[in-house]
Amino acid sequence: MEEGRDYTPEEFEAMFASQEGSNRNEEVEQGEEEEEAGGSKPSGKVSYVWKYYEKVPVPNKPRHFRCVCTVCRDIKKIMKSYAWSIGTGFGSMSRHLRNDHGITASGVGSQTQTQLSGFMSEQAGGGKPFFYSQKNMIDHMATFVNLEELPFTYGESVNLENFNRLALQPSYSHVNRHTLKDRTMAQYKEQKKELIAYFANFDGRVALTSDTWTSKQNNPFMCVTVHWIDNDFFLQKRIIAFDIMEEKHTGYNIYLRLKKTLDKFNLTKKLFSISFDNASANTKCIDYVLQMDDILLNGDLVHVRCCAHIINLSAQEGLAFLAPLLEPIKTCINWTRNARSMKTQWKTLCDKHGLRNKQWGTDCATRWNSTYKLIKQALRYKNVLTEFYNSHQRDEDAMIDNSMWTIAANIYAKDKGESSSSSSVTTKSARFDDQLHSILFRRTQSSSSSTSTLATKELDDYLTHGVDTNDTDFNILLWWKARSIQFPLLSKIARDVLVVPASTVASESAFSAGGRVLDDKRSRLAPPTVKMCVCKRDWDLAKIRRQGAKEFDPLEADEIVATDASSGN
Repeated sequence: MEEGRDYTPEEFEAMFASQEGSNRNEEVEQGEEEEEAGGSKPSGKVSYVWKYYEKVPVPNKPRHFRCVCTVCRDIKKIMKSYAWSIGTGFGSMSRHLRNDHGITASGVGSQTQTQLSGFMSEQAGGGKPFFYSQKNMIDHMATFVNLEELPFTYGESVNLENFNRLALQPSYSHVNRHTLKDRTMAQYKEQKKELIAYFANFDGRVALTSDTWTSKQNNPFMCVTVHWIDNDFFLQKRIIAFDIMEEKHTGYNIYLRLKKTLDKFNLTKKLFSISFDNASANTKCIDYVLQMDDILLNGDLVHVRCCAHIINLSAQEGLAFLAPLLEPIKTCINWTRNARSMKTQWKTLCDKHGLRNKQWGTDCATRWNSTYKLIKQALRYKNVLTEFYNSHQRDEDAMIDNSMWTIAANIYAKDKGESSSSSSVTTKSARFDDQLHSILFRRTQSSSSSTSTLATKELDDYLTHGVDTNDTDFNILLWWKARSIQFPLLSKIARDVLVVPASTVASESAFSAGGRVLDDKRSRLAPPTVKMCVCKRDWDLAKIRRQGAKEFDPLEADEIVATDASSGN
């Protein structure tokens, strides 16, 4: 028999039943023979190991036993057993107790284990005794370190070891950085296999977002995120690629990267759309994507241009006409923030006008709303800014006057706009109805004529009744889930359509996380390790539904975009 073999309870029940009789008596007789053969009185000392193991005689092998770990049997509901014979040692059994359960022969270890045995954990143990396991601790530390974006050397910290031994678990031992990294990589590979298997059986469509980013170490990375709505109508997102892209960022090379990722995750025939920014290489990539199989509606819905980039480009174009008027205001604010000698003068002027010393926000080129907020703040300080700037400006034509503040006030004023005309809405609705009919036809073209007829009737019924709700907390996904029986086919189409992201914020968020992983202290991490850290962290956050805005700093992402823009990526 193999050392440390795991048996099922049924296997051991049969083994115990076969040994209830003569073999149990043989064990006692053999023990008495050992004492007589030794010629001396037993010392009375019994190893601590036997407190946690139960001996089962091996059939037809006198003096040989299978020793079952009672801790594993009672807590983990598995039968961990070791081969042992009279007169031999039990190093494997003691190592198992120490490494998997934190049980040692020392007084401290024994006392600690006794104390912990009475501890009831509702989350981890479900009301069962808790046993410390170094192996289990390493697994959870690997997840914790990656979630908190800590270096792998965290487990080697002497201060952490002292804290754990003195306050939590005396049996704690520090974790080598290589061990922590290897365990994290093993968890990542296991989760990746599960994700690939999930997509292999997924019956819907997915939407992708993708973008490129250059790290502080000047390494170009390409990120791919996949979005889908699962069978329970929950919106899901995963980062499935964060690879270094050393080749030229052409449309064809981007397509090859995307195709490789889709093939790897069984998504090649399940693509619905791709959200890109307005880079010409991304537009060229779409031309190659349209040549793939199973693309809906001849690719009319495949390419989704990032609305955030479009709005930003429109806003920047409008602000360009106002640059001659806004630049003096921005210059004055930069003086108060950067010039040390002018900070004192600025503070004096603020005190003179009864205003506090203002700390100005940053005007970021890729955050056009930052200009709006800057103007909002400047209007309150317009008298101070005018006096401060003009006192340092020799050219009278370049001085700030009231006309500039009038323009700034007009920019800040809220513009409510007007709603679309009914004819425009009607035209767009008719076009959307045609697209729904096209998607429905694609979904049922391989089915029988009766199925197609029922699908058409289902669509007509939906378009007739529509969505009638005045609920301010209306959730479209819950609405479709509640009507998935009434509209079985349309509910599947809704899952495909509603998942499409309007922007590439998901990729920008990944780059923000990548920037934290590749900080100054971990700048030498290999690209596969960076990919592991970024992807696994995203997957772990998805399990606890913590993917969202709280994990994402928009200003940090804007700085990344600005860096990419300046480098031509």
